[in-house]
Amino acid sequence: MEKLRKFFREVRTEIKKTHWPNRKELLGATGVVLIILLSTGVYFFVLDLIFSGVISNLFKLF
Repeated sequence: MEKLRKFFREVRTEIKKTHWPNRKELLGATGVVLIILLSTGVYFFVLDLIFSGVISNLFKLF
C-alpha cells in the first residue's frame, strides 16, 4: 500500500513540473498540425491519382 501512495505522490510531483501551453501556443501548434495533415492528404491524393491512372492504362494495354 505504501508503494501505491509513493507512486501517486510522485505522479503529482511530475504533473506540477509539466508545462501547460497557453492559448496562443495551443492555437499555433494546432495550426501546424492542420497544415501538415492537409499537405500530406493532398500529397497522397495526387499519388493515388497518378498510380491509379498508370494501373488503369496498363490494364487497358493488356
